[in-house]
Amino acid sequence: MISKFIKILYVVSTFLIINEIASLGDVLQFIDLSSFLIVAIPSLLACAVGWFESKTAAIHCAFYSLILSGILGAVIGLIRTFSDAMGDSVILQAGISVSLLPIFYGLSIALLILPFYLMSKSTK
Repeated sequence: MISKFIKILYVVSTFLIINEIASLGDVLQFIDLSSFLIVAIPSLLACAVGWFESKTAAIHCAFYSLILSGILGAVIGLIRTFSDAMGDSVILQAGISVSLLPIFYGLSIALLILPFYLMSKSTK
């Protein structure tokens, strides 16, 4: 009973943290479809590949691929930003903020599945 309460409390607090971060400014500044797809597609594919082995492997694959695809998306975004900036600081600032969105998406979703990851890790 206490374990379920802690899990529910964790999920609610994670949603509140994400909501607070998103409410720092205009919500539209946190929405970028290409950044989300860079994180979502590899994670879903990794989860599907892991699903063929077991549900535990699917959760592990999804968890690690969320973090790694977020980092990869940020690196790709930074490379594109620096190659297109040409000394214009406004373009550079906007590009860096957008290039960090995949890390935000990956870590936010990873925080949501962290309890399932830890539960599957403890049952091994």
